[in-house]
Amino acid sequence: MNFIFKEFFSKEILTEKLSKYNMFKRVFEFVKSNRLFVRAGSLCLVGMLAVGVSIVSVGITLGFRVNYEGSDIATVRNTGVFDAAKNIVLEHLESENADSVIKNPGFKMTLTVSDRLDTAMTLANAIVENTNDIVEASALIVNGECVACGEAEELKDRLEKHRTAFETEGGKNSSEFTENVTLQNGYYLKSEISDSDKIEAAIQSIGVKTVSVITMDMEIAFSRKTVKTAEKRIGYSEVTTVGQNGISRKTERVEMVNGEEISRTELSNEVIKEPVTEVKIVGTAKTTASAAQRSAERSAGFICPLKRGSFAVSSYYGDGRNHKGMDLAADKGTPIYAVAVGTVISSGYDKDYGYNVVIKHSNGLSTRYAHASTLCVENGETVSQGDVIAYVGSTGTSTGNHLHFEVMANGKRVNPISYIGLD
Repeated sequence: MNFIFKEFFSKEILTEKLSKYNMFKRVFEFVKSNRLFVRAGSLCLVGMLAVGVSIVSVGITLGFRVNYEGSDIATVRNTGVFDAAKNIVLEHLESENADSVIKNPGFKMTLTVSDRLDTAMTLANAIVENTNDIVEASALIVNGECVACGEAEELKDRLEKHRTAFETEGGKNSSEFTENVTLQNGYYLKSEISDSDKIEAAIQSIGVKTVSVITMDMEIAFSRKTVKTAEKRIGYSEVTTVGQNGISRKTERVEMVNGEEISRTELSNEVIKEPVTEVKIVGTAKTTASAAQRSAERSAGFICPLKRGSFAVSSYYGDGRNHKGMDLAADKGTPIYAVAVGTVISSGYDKDYGYNVVIKHSNGLSTRYAHASTLCVENGETVSQGDVIAYVGSTGTSTGNHLHFEVMANGKRVNPISYIGLD
C-alpha cells in the first residue's frame, strides 16, 4: 500500500496534475472573460453541423455536367459514365466507322441531387440525339444480307406495296416473298442510308408469289331463232321473244410469281342464269289477200309494168317499213309500160318520187310509176295498155335504179302484187 501511494503522489505525477489543473483554470478564466465570443463560435459550429446534416439528408452530391457538341446533355456521377454510354451507342450502331462520329465531351464539376444523376443509358440516348451523323433507321435484310438502309416506315410501306402489287382486284389473294426478308431497326450513319432508287431496286428484286382465287361472272350469248309464216307478207318481221344473255359463274385458282402466271386451276363453273332465245317472226307471203280477192285483182286486166325477166323484186308492199308499193330493180333506161288504158293525171317531178307518172284507170283504180330517169307522157294524155310512158332511173329519194309501182283503189294505196301477176 505504501509503495502504490508513494508512486501515485510522486513529484512527477504531482507536477503533471498541477499542470492540467492550471490549463483548465486558464480556459475557464478565458471563457469567463470572453463569454460573447465563445457564444458566437458555438452558434457557428452548431450551424455548420446543421448544414452538414441537411446536405446528407437531401442527397446533395458532387457530379459532372457533360457538355457535348456545345450543349449540356446530362449530369453524371463521374466521367466514366460517358465511356459506358459511348459503348452502349457503339453496340447499337450498325457501322464499322461508328467510333469516329462520337465526339469527345467536356466535363464541369457541379453540385446536384443524387436522384438527378443520369444513367449511362440516358446519356447514350442523349449522345445519339445530339450527333448529327447518327440517325434512327432500318436495314432491309434479304437472305441474311443487307441490301438497303432507310427510314423504317418507308421501307415497310414499299415492301407491302411490292408484296401486294400482283394481287387481283376483287379476288381472294394471298401473297408472300419467295426470299427471307426482314427489317432490322437500329441506329445508322447518315452516309449509310440508301437513296430512293437503290431502295426501290432492292425491293423490286425480291420475288413475290401470289395465289388468287378469282370468281368471274361471264355472259352466255343468247341464240336467235327465225320462224317463217305465210300469214305475213314478205318483208314483215317481228321479234316476239326478246333475247337475253345468260350468266355463268367460274371460280379459278391462279398462281403467279412476280405477276407471271405459272398455273391456273378451275375450281367450279356453273350457270346461274340461263340465256333466253330470241324468236323472230318473218313473213313469206307475197300477199295476204284471199284467193277471191286475188282473182278480183287479176280481173282488172293489168299487165306487168316492166318486161318480165328484166327486173327483180327488191322490195314488197309493207315489208316492215310501211312501204306502200313494190320496187322492181332494173337497169337505167329500161322501158316502163302503162299497165292498162287510162288518162295521165300527173306527169312531173316530186322531191320524194322524183320523175313520176300517175294514170287514172276505170273502176276507181289508178297507178303510179316513180323514180324514172325520163318521162314520155304529159298531163291529160290518153295512153293504151303497153304504151311506153317512162324509163327506169333513180331520181328523188332513191338508193338505186328501180321502178316504184303503186296501185290506188278509190284513192287508197293497196298491194299491187296480184294486180300485175307477181303473187
